[in-house]
Amino acid sequence: MTEYRKALCGELPQIIEFIDMVFSLSGTPHDFASLVPKLYGNEKNTEPCHFLALEEGKIKAVVCSLPLTLRFGSRSLTCAAIGSVAVHPDSRGKGYMKRLMNDAIQDMKENHMALSCLTGLRQRYRYFGYEPCGSVTTYRFSRDNFRHCRHAFSHYDVCLREVTGVQDPVWKEIARLHKALPYRADRSAADFKDISGSWYEKTYEVLHSGAFAGYLTAGKNTVSELLLKDESMVFSCLETYFREISDPELLLEVYPHETGRMETLSACCERWQMRQDDNYRILDFEAVLSFFLSLKAASEPLINGAHPVGRKQRQLPADCDRWNPLRLPHQRNILLAAVRNRGHTFSLFS
Repeated sequence: MTEYRKALCGELPQIIEFIDMVFSLSGTPHDFASLVPKLYGNEKNTEPCHFLALEEGKIKAVVCSLPLTLRFGSRSLTCAAIGSVAVHPDSRGKGYMKRLMNDAIQDMKENHMALSCLTGLRQRYRYFGYEPCGSVTTYRFSRDNFRHCRHAFSHYDVCLREVTGVQDPVWKEIARLHKALPYRADRSAADFKDISGSWYEKTYEVLHSGAFAGYLTAGKNTVSELLLKDESMVFSCLETYFREISDPELLLEVYPHETGRMETLSACCERWQMRQDDNYRILDFEAVLSFFLSLKAASEPLINGAHPVGRKQRQLPADCDRWNPLRLPHQRNILLAAVRNRGHTFSLFS
C-alpha cells in the first residue's frame, strides 16, 4: 500500500539520497546538499516542504514546495516554488507525481499562497495549471564592447573580492543592501550565503576606494545578480569581472522591471537575447494582479479605466475552483516584471 504524506523531522537525509539518485540517472551526478544548500545544506530542517510517496516505508517519489514572499514597498505576495520533483524509475506510471503535485497545490491553497512557479516541461506541468510566461533578457559582452564603449561611461576603480566564509561580516552589508530594494524576494540574513551559493554560483563583494559598494553573484561567465549602491558603476563592475574570468564572453541577466539598466546596457552590449521565463500558476488572481500592477505603476503611468478579465471554464485545470471575473485598470499589458530568488524567478505578463 502506498502512503502519501509530508516528510517528518529527521527524514531529510533520506530525501537527499533519493533525489540525488534519481537526478543522477540523467548522466550528470547531482549533489543537492551542494547545489541547493538553503534546502539541503547542513543542519537544515526543511522536511515540511516535501511531499512524499512511500512503499513499505521507502521513498518512491518526492515533490518539494518551498514558500517565499515577494515584496514591493508595503505590499507582499505569498508564493510557492516547486522543485526536486523525482520519481523512482521502478515506480513510474503509478501516478505518484500527479498525486504529490495535487497535494502540494492543495497545501498552497490552504496556506493562502497566491502564486506558484516551477521549471520543467511545459506539457507535463500544464496538467496542474502551470503555463510558461514572462521574459528574461540576457546581455552579451565581448572584449571589444568594453574597449569601444569605455569612453561613454564614468570610470570607477573597483575591485572584486569573493565572499566565502559564513561569518564574513560583509554578508550583513549584502543582506542590508538587498533588503533596501523596493521589489525583492525575502531573504533572511542567515540564509543569504546559502541562497547566493545555489547551483555553485559565487558571490563577490564590490569594493570602491576600499569601501563596500555592492555585490555580484555569478556562475562561470553568467552574472545572475548585480546590486550596487551606485548604478553608474555597472559598466566598471562588469568590465572588472570580465577581466577576471577566462572566457571570451560575459553574460548578464536582466529582468523587465530593471528598465534603467536595460537602457544603459542596450547601447554597449554585443547582442541581447530575450527568452521565456518559468512556468507559473496563479492561485489568487486578484492578489497577483494587484501586486504587479502596483509595481508596473511605479515605472510607467497606467491608463485610467477598467477592463473585465475572465477565463474560459474549459481552460481550467480539474482542481481549480470556478473563478469570478475581475475588473482591472485598462492597459496594454498586465505585467512585465521579475524577481530572482536563487534559482526561481518570478516574472509574469499578459
